[in-house]
Amino acid sequence: MSVLAPHEGIIPSDVWLKCRKKTMTNGGFQPARKATNTWPAGKIKCGRCGYALASATGSNGVGCLRCKKRTEDKSRDGAGTVKTADLERIVYEAMLEKLRDFRTLTKQSNVSSVNPKVTELKVELARVGDEIEELIDTLTGANDILISYANTKIADLDARKHSISKRLADLTADEAPPERMLKISVLPDDWENTGFDDKRVVVDALIGRIKATSENVDIEWKI
Repeated sequence: MSVLAPHEGIIPSDVWLKCRKKTMTNGGFQPARKATNTWPAGKIKCGRCGYALASATGSNGVGCLRCKKRTEDKSRDGAGTVKTADLERIVYEAMLEKLRDFRTLTKQSNVSSVNPKVTELKVELARVGDEIEELIDTLTGANDILISYANTKIADLDARKHSISKRLADLTADEAPPERMLKISVLPDDWENTGFDDKRVVVDALIGRIKATSENVDIEWKI
């Protein structure tokens, strides 16, 4: 697996290759595997601690999702009893509702419409940038107290700017083009006959993260 990153390499290439060769000859090492138990796998996190929820089968044969951190540390509160079938049903119904809105908006604004969340973040990013510029402009001839206040405010705004930029990058990194989204949006209409891998494609295109507990399921959307 190769990942492009916008920074200098941290590990020397010869060290990386030696470690890679050693890893590949290690019989105990398991390369990245595809999910097989539930189609939202990889997106589901504990609604309390944020750790991944892993598939498991109870003594009654019912599939459930358990907090990995809770398994390691019994003193922590886990997600409670989250049945796999119940979570899949909730996510499926939420996707249907979300795609119903998407198809309506797409018909109204044509296929070339952009992701409203991306637009919202870009507007917020521009607004924060304007606030920083305004504060910098006020520093001309300012006294030490005002400069100290402005520097603190600018530092806060800069941190917010970086946070927004990261969210924007995460949202657009694997964003599906509108044409592909239209094709994906019809798959849930025939969900029972949709293959497991295609279900995974739909989830990956629509959902960023699912935070779940026995009481609540919160979905962070990409659209």
